[in-house]
Formats: sequence, structure tokens, C-alpha cells
Amino acid sequence: MAARKKSNRYEKRLLQLAKDLGKARPKARHRLLFEAFEVVAAAGSVKHASALLDWAYGPRSPAPTEVATALSTAAIDGFCYAAGLGDRTGGLPRHERTVTSHGPLAERVREAEQTVRGRLTMNAYGDAMPSTDAWMNKPPNDRWRSIDRWRRIQRLVQEGREADALDRLVSLLGEQSADERGAGYGDELVLALDLALRLGREELIGGWLTRHGHRFESEGLLLQLSLCLPLVAAKLAEGLLRATIGLSEQDLDAAMAALDAALTLSNAALPVKAAVKVQKRRVSCEYSQVHLQPESLDEAELSQVFFQKPDDSQQGMSLFPTKVGIATPSDTDYVDAEITLSDEREPALADVVQAVAFPLVVRGPLVLASVSSDGEEEPLAIPPGTYDVLARFVPKKAPKASASAGLRVFALRLSFHPTMSLGAPRTLRVE
Repeated sequence: MAARKKSNRYEKRLLQLAKDLGKARPKARHRLLFEAFEVVAAAGSVKHASALLDWAYGPRSPAPTEVATALSTAAIDGFCYAAGLGDRTGGLPRHERTVTSHGPLAERVREAEQTVRGRLTMNAYGDAMPSTDAWMNKPPNDRWRSIDRWRRIQRLVQEGREADALDRLVSLLGEQSADERGAGYGDELVLALDLALRLGREELIGGWLTRHGHRFESEGLLLQLSLCLPLVAAKLAEGLLRATIGLSEQDLDAAMAALDAALTLSNAALPVKAAVKVQKRRVSCEYSQVHLQPESLDEAELSQVFFQKPDDSQQGMSLFPTKVGIATPSDTDYVDAEITLSDEREPALADVVQAVAFPLVVRGPLVLASVSSDGEEEPLAIPPGTYDVLARFVPKKAPKASASAGLRVFALRLSFHPTMSLGAPRTLRVE
């Protein structure tokens, strides 16, 4: 009989996050994805951390408007800077008590580092920090003995006497039992890691992690503090905590697959049956096409050009994850579009001269625009999520001006359906 795999608390945490993500409202996703990011970043998996950030800041999720924690965005920035992933957050969402800069990634990382160093050496106990070693004269059972011992170390760092502070941290962490919380509530370990790396004493770290590494799980902010310190973040990205976390590449792959499926389920479960009024737009049809796309385009979306692939015109659509170019019947002057949500799974094609179905990720307001768009289109209110979208063209009587120019007019019925319900992408009918 094969040996039963030993349970891993971090694996359990990722799988629970996947369950929560599958039921989460769009606004709650950022916090859950950040918590998953913490685990995979701690495991030193740059690949998986990058994928989670794609999901959190890309088209599969609405743009986050609230921080997961006071340090969450700074922690992501710190890891991305250390791992060479580039600026994935743009500094958003922002927590002004952590980072006030609106500048580039390196500038924000420097500010977060200063904020965290200030926290690690901050006096959290009220009265003045001790300037002597009088703590040694206090009885062993006096709580102020351990408090003042820690505050003495903090003061030494403030005074620039970092080597002395590190020597004292070596003694402190060596004496603390594995289950002892300590006067710094885990900040001792983070400060020790930073000082050891900055002072060339990396050989000390292995013993600390063997004894105290479990505190990265039990003390919630320790990992985030560490990710805000560039040298520590760089070591984390290289796998400093990989043995502590204890997740194999296969474990991480399986957890990511569960999270991926949960995010897809969460998008698919968005309430398309909710009563949403029909939204109407009139759009001109230069070059026999109209464009459905986000109201605000990111850098990648701006670089995507419709109808550049050989088969685009033949299939009646030009597809990108968050936007689509829809081919219109020839000689179309304009379309009167009606945009709705629907749970229909068998497209009705009576009177329809052209129809296509395509997948679309909605991360915010959309616009239906012409090629010559002036950017002033009224946005469409579609709940964020992943959809199969059905576009159907039905002939309308053209006004005299259009008819005399040999142009036609169509009603464009544009309906958003649950993802995978229409088998998109599909070309249903082309004139």
C-alpha cells in the first residue's frame, strides 16, 4: 500500500482559498488572490506568483479598489522588484500610511522599505526605550525584562549599531523557544533576517528558520514585512522559505489549478439572470466593423489591432481576451444595438443575416465603438466576469439618406451569456 501523503498546512490553506474564491463576489477576489500570492511567494515560486498577479490585476478580475492589508500592495511590489517581474500593481490599491509615492516601482519599493524599517524599530510599549542593559537586572519572570531586551536591540539599530544589535538577536532567537511569541511578536525574526543579509551573516539564517520559521504562518504580517525589505525579498524569491513552506512543484501546480478553476467558476456564477435594463446604442460602421472593448484600455490592449489575422474577416470577428472587433454585413451605414444579459443557450436566428458568438472577459465598463471613435461613447454597465457573447444582425428599414447612398441599417442584438454556454467562439451565420 502506498504511503499516505502527510498533510501540509499551506496546501490546505491554498485549497481553502480556492473554495472561497469560487463563491466570492468580485470585490472580494483581490484579498483571496493576495493571500494565495503570499503562500506561493513564500514558497519561492516566481512563476506561480506571477500567474496570480495576472489574475488579480488582469482581465479576469475587476480592478482592485481596496487593499487586502495595509502592506499588501507594497509586499507585491517588493516581490516583483526582487524577482524581476516589473511593475504589476501600478502602486494600486494604495494605503497612504505605507506608501505615498505615485512614482515608479523602484521609488515605491524604497519608500515601503523605509516604512517597514521604521515599524521594526518602533517603540510599541509607551515609555522611553532603554539606553542601557538594565533589563538584565530584572527578574526572569518580569515581562519588562523581555520587553526592554527587545527595545534595547531596536535602539541600537536606530543608533546605527547594527552589528551589536545582530549579535544580541542571535542570542535572543537562540534562547526563545519555538512556541514563544516574544516581545516583538515576530518582528525580531524579520529584523534578524534583514541584518544578517546586510551584514554578510547569511549562515545564521538556517537555524533561525528551523526553529522559528513556522511563525510566518502564525504571525500574519511577518511575510509582508519581509517582502518590503529588498534583500530579504530577493532571498524569498530564490527559495529561502521553500523548505519551511514544504510545497513541491506538483503541490503548487495542483493548488493553482484549483484556484484557476475557482476563478472561472466565480466568473461564470455572476448573476446573469438579474434584471438589467436593455441598453441601447447607435454606432456607425466604417470599414464594416464595430468594436466592443473596455472603456479604459491598458497598455497591452492599446497594442492589439483588430482584423490583422487572415481568418478574422471570414469568421466575422477579431478576438482578444477583453475586446473584440465584430464584422458587420457589407455596406452597413450604422447599427442600432440592444445590449442585454441572457441565459439563452440555443441562439434564435430567425430573421438574422449574420451572427457570431465569442468569449469575452469583462473587467469593467465596456463601450461599443466605431473605427473612428472619438472616445466619448457612453459606457455599458455589464457585471465583471467571463461571458459568451452573441452578436446577431437583423435588417432594419434604412432611412432615405442611407438608402440613397446604397447603404443598409441593421439592428445589432448583443447579448451576454454564461461562459461556455454557447460554445464560443462560433461563426453561426455570415452573409
